[in-house]
Amino acid sequence: MRNRSTGRQVMLVLAPMLLALTACAGPATTAAPSAKQQPAAESPVQRAVQELLANQAAGRLRTVSGVGYVLAPIAVPLENGEVSLLPSAPYLESALARIQRQWVAGRRQPLPFEAFQRAFTLLTAHRLAVGRDGGEALVRFAKTDDKGRFTFEQIPEGRWLLVADMSSPVSTLLWTVPVQLGAQNPPPIFLTEGSLLLEARKPEQEATPAP
Repeated sequence: MRNRSTGRQVMLVLAPMLLALTACAGPATTAAPSAKQQPAAESPVQRAVQELLANQAAGRLRTVSGVGYVLAPIAVPLENGEVSLLPSAPYLESALARIQRQWVAGRRQPLPFEAFQRAFTLLTAHRLAVGRDGGEALVRFAKTDDKGRFTFEQIPEGRWLLVADMSSPVSTLLWTVPVQLGAQNPPPIFLTEGSLLLEARKPEQEATPAP
């Protein structure tokens, strides 16, 4: 990525689904509960939020720190950028991994901006689902310093997704890094070319390709 300026927005998130069943009984049996009486199936987002809230209530809290930068050709930090940490879920990580495989299969060349939009839509819908399931207060934000360093404190044990982006006049970098918090603080997280989800061309670059 050439002539990097620090990126701004962190984007986020995807909505879950519920199920209901009915059953009927024969004349000599007790009627099964109706659909209204049966509890809705717990979604992956609900499970993630409940686990994190339980760990928070129990005081199982950790610190997440790291640094973001790219080489272009020298190290350019993710300076004064926004990084977010949100509850993760397997379906979200799988969907994002498919986008990353597309980027890797193309020899890590910038993808069309539509790929960035797909990732943005997934993250935004997931963020909304987290809020609906009572986890809005779990979503955390941090600003990087002039060297690209960031820290999140008092984070409940469990599965998280670290999200950040960085922009230049020609493309946007997006990171979505899974973070599993256990009994100890994790090692520092490095947001570099090696941990990128993708690089996508800016729309104006797609309209006017370089000669």
